Amino acid sequence: MKTPKDDTQSVDDTEENLEQCICKMCPTFRENKLADYPPAALFCARGKSEIPSKVKFAKCFCLGCDIFIRHRLVIDRLCINQ
Repeated sequence: MKTPKDDTQSVDDTEENLEQCICKMCPTFRENKLADYPPAALFCARGKSEIPSKVKFAKCFCLGCDIFIRHRLVIDRLCINQ
């Protein structure tokens, strides 16, 4: 039996995806100043943040992201969980 994870697709690190990326609007992103740490956005393609401290969660937007939905991603909080 296939699980949802079996149907996921990898996300390409492209300008088009970066333009559609909603990471920078996410309260968790803003509260923790994740723009100051690589990769700074598009975590679904680039990997989790290199922030050295523990991230305080506000409200995660991953589940409402068009890229997240289109690629059938299954893990939210990609900025620290990927």
